[in-house]
Amino acid sequence: MSPPVKNRKRKIPIIDLFAGPGGLGEGFAQAGFEIRLSIECDTQAHQTLQFRSFFRELMKGAKGGDAANDFFSGGANIEELFKASPDQAEHARNETWCARLGSTPDREVDERIGNALRGSSKWALIGGPPCQAYSLVGRARMRGSNPAFEDDHRHFLYKEYLRIVEKHRPTVFVMENVKGILSANVKETAIFAQILSDLRAPTKALKRRSISDGEVEYELHSISVSSDTLREDFEPKQFLVRAEEFGIPQRRHRVFIVGIRKGTGIKMNYLKPSGSLTTVNDVIGDLPKLRSGFSRNSGGDWVAAIGSMRLQSWFRSMAKGDPELVQMLDFELRQLQQIQNNGCNISRVRNRNKTKKLDEWYGKMNFPFILNHECRNHMASDLQRYFYAACYSKVHFKSPKISDFPPALWPAHKNVHNTEEKVIFDDRFRVQCENGPSSTVVSHISKDGHYYIHPDPRQCRSLTVREAARLQTFPDDYFFTGPRTAQFHQVGNAVPPYLAFQIATALKKSLSEK
Repeated sequence: MSPPVKNRKRKIPIIDLFAGPGGLGEGFAQAGFEIRLSIECDTQAHQTLQFRSFFRELMKGAKGGDAANDFFSGGANIEELFKASPDQAEHARNETWCARLGSTPDREVDERIGNALRGSSKWALIGGPPCQAYSLVGRARMRGSNPAFEDDHRHFLYKEYLRIVEKHRPTVFVMENVKGILSANVKETAIFAQILSDLRAPTKALKRRSISDGEVEYELHSISVSSDTLREDFEPKQFLVRAEEFGIPQRRHRVFIVGIRKGTGIKMNYLKPSGSLTTVNDVIGDLPKLRSGFSRNSGGDWVAAIGSMRLQSWFRSMAKGDPELVQMLDFELRQLQQIQNNGCNISRVRNRNKTKKLDEWYGKMNFPFILNHECRNHMASDLQRYFYAACYSKVHFKSPKISDFPPALWPAHKNVHNTEEKVIFDDRFRVQCENGPSSTVVSHISKDGHYYIHPDPRQCRSLTVREAARLQTFPDDYFFTGPRTAQFHQVGNAVPPYLAFQIATALKKSLSEK
């Protein structure tokens, strides 16, 4: 007898570990999976997860749009919004859990996962252990400052993921991590080879002696390199996914491992490259133009700082240099001086222009607000550097190195050049050029806007949280909670939802075919 229609249409559940602000889960949710539980230890990221879960439920109701509009227009706060919709708030609290895997007792974790999956025989586990111990920059920093680097517990947080795989035996799993994991070594052991070996045979890896359900094994797959199963003589780079090849407006290279439980008969479907690049201008060019902020301790004001630029020695000396750049600087400065003081506060109401790509994905035409779109404050000297860098990128189609700046614009930092006059930190200021994908958006954006300069000289600023979120392909109605620094940190740590959506769509097809 055929199962009821409602069972055939039931969504496939997912459990999201080390969820961050929910980028991976968002992609799976939009592909038609059902998030049953998201686990994240950071309180600010957890609040964002919880609000997103609440928002999804709220928008299912007939009056959800009215309540959301009231909140985003400043008519209510989160606490009031939750009180006005108690059922949706309760759903969000059950779906998201602020807990630290590796510290929270296994029994408690297993109980939460078991309750979330009750009645589900087919489901997916997703997530990626924290990456600081694997990232190239993180390894360099910690080796220099931490003598116990090789004993750092973060090297082995993947074993928490592994334990849950062995205990709960998902039909499929997706593990994500940074590129640096491919070359990481701990006590002369190649960590990536060890992870693959453990994921293939979790029961054996955990050395469990009493096994009531028998051993569980997985076939491992890359999401972009077609093969039946990856052999022992694999090439680590087979697992590397270059996000820009799949329509993401960002050069973000990350490792994805897909596991399919042996015995299920499920065949892997692979991602196909988009065939064209999505550029920075494609996805942030339609956002409201904002004037850069101005640090109070800089003295004077923004208008005066811009107006004095033409009097600076570096500007006058440019007449002897690159004539095309000089022309661009002069033209853009004239345009900039005509711009009225339009402030740097949150821009809530959007215009109705479409971006060139991914418009349906961002959902802009159906959402009337621009969220998390607020400028940082900048020093007067940095305004000049940002202006110069943005003009340079428009002329040369690349971001300038420090050595490309007039010496008068070099920052007065000891680490800019050494005693032998060899420039270091040559990419101290980086424009996200409008004619190509951006550089990788990382959590460091929360501390330093110099690496994320807006390509428009007339805005003369670093990127906002919303612009960074666009580059990460978060939908426009995805609201990041907490202070702005925390919002940047969340965005930088996330998996691009549109990439996650493509992975989820391929896996959904595999599960549906079976």
